[in-house]
Amino acid sequence: MSDDLILDIYACGWRMRTGLPLPGTIAWPRLVPGRPDVAFVAGSVDGELPSPVVDVGTVQIAADGAALVRFEAGYFLVGRDRVTCDLGVMPDSPELAPIVFGNILACLGLQHGKLPLHGSAVAIDGRAILLLGRAGAGKSALAAAFALAGLSVLADEAAVVSEACCLPAGGPLHLADDMLTAAGLDPAALAQCACFSDLAKRPWQGGPTPDPRPYPIAAVVCLGKRETGALGQPSRLKPPEAAGAILNQLFWRDMLRVSAFEAGLRREAAILASAAPVYTLSLPQTPGPLVEAAALISNLVCAAAGF
Repeated sequence: MSDDLILDIYACGWRMRTGLPLPGTIAWPRLVPGRPDVAFVAGSVDGELPSPVVDVGTVQIAADGAALVRFEAGYFLVGRDRVTCDLGVMPDSPELAPIVFGNILACLGLQHGKLPLHGSAVAIDGRAILLLGRAGAGKSALAAAFALAGLSVLADEAAVVSEACCLPAGGPLHLADDMLTAAGLDPAALAQCACFSDLAKRPWQGGPTPDPRPYPIAAVVCLGKRETGALGQPSRLKPPEAAGAILNQLFWRDMLRVSAFEAGLRREAAILASAAPVYTLSLPQTPGPLVEAAALISNLVCAAAGF
């Protein structure tokens, strides 16, 4: 990390100070004074947390929410106001962006009492659509289809929610080659990032930069896969079932095991389920009709929200 590159960015409502040259960041408003909420600093980090409550391999979380993010070339120790970086790669390595905009923001969201969900988010008419799903569900590819239609991408990997609002994270979308091709993009023109466990992906940025402010959530779409090549039809969930579906899309489901934060996570999920419609939608196993799916969701949201 270089002192020459240190700048303040907006990420999920926090003023974040970092020397990592992260792509696609949202600039902190220059006229808004104050100190950073979270600072990235270089330092030495142990490779294990003592007695973690959550241990999913790449991430350990302690009972107080302190987290250790581990990857092949280094460690991040994530505290409420400080992220200590012990890196074995150059600061501009493409491997770092998905870790920061995914694992690290999810850990910070938990520590700050927000709801970190596994998904992407886009903005339509000043409001947010959450596209949630596990790895390979197609959330990033669907967000890319929205971006190609001129919408802002608010988040990828970790969508952080507070009081039924999505807090924009910035950063690029990370897409597999087949999804890039399906979206009409050339994979060969983009760098490859191999930090994902399932397959290599490439960072792509599209759509306007979002404003540094909360976006009220217009709808939540929980994505799944279907065997056939046809696009499924959306199904709206009732509020009790909707809250459970949202909690099922926590960045790590094991976050509910951290007792100090469980009540807050359940509260945020209930607020969101009451404030916005929650749908399930199945996409084809292969890179299917992304433009058709984006149009279907857009029309559904606009009709439900009255805009």
